[in-house]
Amino acid sequence: MGELVIAQAMMAQRLSNEGLAASEEIAVLDGLTRDIQESAMAIRAQPIGSVFSRVPRIMRELSASTGKHVRLEVSGESTELDKTVIERLGEPLTHLIRNAVDHGIEKPEERLAAGKSAEGTLTLSAEHRSGRILIRIGDDGRGINRERVLAKAIEKGLVAPDAQLSKEEIDLLIFAPGFSTAQTVSNISGRGVGMDVVRQNVKDLGGRITIDPNRAWAPPSRSPCR
Repeated sequence: MGELVIAQAMMAQRLSNEGLAASEEIAVLDGLTRDIQESAMAIRAQPIGSVFSRVPRIMRELSASTGKHVRLEVSGESTELDKTVIERLGEPLTHLIRNAVDHGIEKPEERLAAGKSAEGTLTLSAEHRSGRILIRIGDDGRGINRERVLAKAIEKGLVAPDAQLSKEEIDLLIFAPGFSTAQTVSNISGRGVGMDVVRQNVKDLGGRITIDPNRAWAPPSRSPCR
């Protein structure tokens, strides 16, 4: 399809140089090419709900292994993406969800002591924005422990002991290869496969990942990105 669009554009340019660009046949061909291109794109488009539908099972497994009670709230399941993106989105999405439950959301007793409900909430949403797909994963947990992240980075030699880093720079340390603040190795955390892999997977799809831990938690329509 891409080669057809390029060939059509080259032919239109050649005919334009010959003074024939305004012919009716060229206008018809141009319209047909656009229609075929849109149809081809529509064939490849699939709703992200096929990926989101796997999350409840992941949440049940995480709840069983961590002892944490987490409610899932989802929106934007009908948002469509290219099938290649859909196929490759599952792994980074799963890792982010596991990270949110394991590192972000507290155990029931900790939440109660902090004045929260015993049950945590994880939000997952997708939407079209400015020609791109925005996927948010948010939770109402404790957020990023910057002191612990910085201490671990110094311990691993990623930054100098006397380094003066901003909050945003400390947050970005979690994307360092092999970085983990897990105290023990489990089937969820501490295995050396971390957020650096998630970021690379997202980059390979032509996307980018950002952290916004300063936004207050809100329902799915305004859920924070974590």
